[in-house]
Amino acid sequence: MSGNAAEPEDEPSAEQVREPSLSGTERVFVRLSLWQTVLSLVGVFIAVIALYAALTESAAVRQQTAAAVWPFVQLLIEDFDTGEEAGFSIAFQNAGVDPAKLHAVRLDIDGQPMRDWAHAVTTVGGDPSAQVGRSFIAGRVLRPDERVDVISTMEADLARRFQAAVASPDNFILYCYCSIFDECWVADSRENLQQPEPVEHCPDFGDSSFGS
Repeated sequence: MSGNAAEPEDEPSAEQVREPSLSGTERVFVRLSLWQTVLSLVGVFIAVIALYAALTESAAVRQQTAAAVWPFVQLLIEDFDTGEEAGFSIAFQNAGVDPAKLHAVRLDIDGQPMRDWAHAVTTVGGDPSAQVGRSFIAGRVLRPDERVDVISTMEADLARRFQAAVASPDNFILYCYCSIFDECWVADSRENLQQPEPVEHCPDFGDSSFGS
């Protein structure tokens, strides 16, 4: 049996296999989608910048507000000795512009933490019956410019004993106070009292806490 061999079909040209081109309407939609994507990215970028600016401004406002209500508790030690008379006092005064809460106070004399002023009087060798003015201080809120004399005496012998105790580098007062924003500082009479150390929260002095 004979016959002509089947001729191979012609392969489609590159132009024939090319994907059909987009219609005008489809091209418009593609352009719109592209612009929407670009605008979305621009919107996200602007939103990030706005958020950063808002956070920065908020932090600046908080810093300004905190500075405006900054408390500063000073330790004041006053004494005199004329030879015939002598006096001594320790006071705390809030020299800042907003209230300050004294959370904790520690007084060490001769390496011992004092429980109260009566303990301090006997530790320095004073007469327990001597006339001494005392006020509590731990946990107290001091208004701006408010001063509290925590101990004062005009008994010459006791005043001189306290003067000697204050002059000793081994004795110190440590206290911590906070602002209404719970920003806290620790001041140590052995350091520069004009530059108290910022802390996250006031330490717990425990049994060493000095209250009244």
